Amino acid sequence: MRADSQALKRFLFQALYRHPQVMRTTDVARDVVRDLFAHYVDHPDDMPADFTARAERARAAADYVAGMTDRFALREHER
Repeated sequence: MRADSQALKRFLFQALYRHPQVMRTTDVARDVVRDLFAHYVDHPDDMPADFTARAERARAAADYVAGMTDRFALREHER
């Protein structure tokens, strides 16, 4: 059973988790999140008022970005 499990894990890492297309998508997503966070730290007024009212700007930006759907984050990043 252990050998089967290891073989399955090797397959999943090669064919799924580390597949080049998945890695490209992950890299793009990482860049979007990083860019959005930096933007909102520098421009807190671009966030809703309940986030801008918080004392710690970085925490507010992180919470705002973390709560975004993928689609909304991509639209905001394009904007």
